[in-house]
Amino acid sequence: MIQTDMQQELGRAKNALQNYLIHKLLIPKVYLDAEWNGEKVDVLAIDRAGSGDVHAVRMVLDENNGENIIWNVLKNVRQFHSFSSHYRYVAAICGSPHSRQAHECYEENAIRESFAMDGVGRIGILYVDLTVDDPKVQVILKAERFRSSKELVEMADQFVAAHTANWEVRE
Repeated sequence: MIQTDMQQELGRAKNALQNYLIHKLLIPKVYLDAEWNGEKVDVLAIDRAGSGDVHAVRMVLDENNGENIIWNVLKNVRQFHSFSSHYRYVAAICGSPHSRQAHECYEENAIRESFAMDGVGRIGILYVDLTVDDPKVQVILKAERFRSSKELVEMADQFVAAHTANWEVRE
C-alpha cells in the first residue's frame, strides 16, 4: 500500500471510530490525533453529559492480511493498561478480506489480557472493516470502565478547555 493510500485508509478508520463514539456517548467532544497526558492517541472522546468520561482509542493497522494483526492487537492491549482514561479501546484496522477471518480469534486470547489487575476495567477491542464502501466498526470485546481519580477528571476539564474538538454537539 502506498503512503497516500495508507493515510486515506487510516483517515477513513478514524472517521468510523469517531462515528462509533458519537453514537455511543451522550454529548461527546471528539478529538483526532490527540496528545493526552503526554501520549498520542488516535481518537479521544470526552463525554460532556455530566460524567466527563474519557474514551481513548489506539489503532492497529493490519498491513499483512491478517498474519500479525492478532499479535499486534494483544501487544497494544498490554501496553494500554498504563494509559489514563476511563475507557480504552484497541481498534484493528483491516483493509483486506483475509483479515476479516482473523478477527474472530481475538476473543479467547484478549479476554485474559484485557482486564485491569484489580478487575475494575477492561480494554475493549474493536474491528474496523475498510473493505466496504461505508467503513463499519464491530465490537469484538466490550470495554468496561476503569477507575477514576480527581486528577483524571481535572485533566479532562483542562483538555476540553484548551483544545478544539474535531466533532462536538453545539448549542
